[in-house]
Amino acid sequence: MPDSGPEVIATGINVVDFLARPPADVVQGGKYETDELEVQGGGPASTAACVTAAFGHDTAFVARLGDDAISRLSRSQFEQAGILTDYLIDAPGERAGMSMVQIDRETGERTVFYNLRDYGWIRAEDIPGEAVAKAKLILVDGYDTTAALAILRAAAGTPCRSIIDLEHGESEFVNECISLATDVVLPLHTARAVTGKDAPEDTLHALAGLGTGQMVVTDGEHGSWALTPDGVIHQPAFATEVIDTNGCGDAFHGAYAVGLLRGWPLALRMEFGAWVASRVATALGGRSGIPDQADIERDLDRFSPALQAAVSELP
Repeated sequence: MPDSGPEVIATGINVVDFLARPPADVVQGGKYETDELEVQGGGPASTAACVTAAFGHDTAFVARLGDDAISRLSRSQFEQAGILTDYLIDAPGERAGMSMVQIDRETGERTVFYNLRDYGWIRAEDIPGEAVAKAKLILVDGYDTTAALAILRAAAGTPCRSIIDLEHGESEFVNECISLATDVVLPLHTARAVTGKDAPEDTLHALAGLGTGQMVVTDGEHGSWALTPDGVIHQPAFATEVIDTNGCGDAFHGAYAVGLLRGWPLALRMEFGAWVASRVATALGGRSGIPDQADIERDLDRFSPALQAAVSELP
């Protein structure tokens, strides 16, 4: 880890995904060869962290891992993604979660089986408060409520920015997270559940009454919306050939974070997020499709002139 500590610290649910896109005309009980079978780390904040690491930002993840096969696989996945492992806590008898994801070839619909037996839930004392205060950004999802609240409270009142990704949760927990975060980036279904409003624009105005952070809502192929002093802005999704939408929203958060770290204006953060999410959709899982500089160069003419100039700075 750099002497000054990581730029980004993330925490949230930590799983290993086993993903398959079965061939057409599968008959139950048969045995089939397929090239579309992947094993990779998963989880909203952990996948977003892999995006910030991929674009050159020193990123650490806080998790509790044992010495079992799943935990070892989780650790190796973080290492391969360039995640700093200083806050991967040795916790004998605990482990990462695991899930099996089957992606329908025709519809893209996902069927998920997961197991959190002996999962290493974060304790408040596991959060490195001093490092958080010195970091530039934290990434948080809502699946481990103790972790989420502990790290958000540690960042509150410091220069560290905080991005939250909440897919569900009890109202008291969700409302506190929204009140603490500097950047609230929620799926539209969560924003609707929190506010009781339906239209993206209406949910944003209602969310603004719950916190002072930047409010953004996302809705897959329909794009994203954000509240500004001049009104609501909309970023359309990038057209793409979809293989699997698993992790696209997580990738949006990671790309938004890259823009935030680099001082890009809101519209560029949303545009870059939309593009990275579209690239992730072209591969199985949330991590194998994370783009690199070669992908940027291939798609450069699809970007706005402002984003073309901004991405020229990326490694």
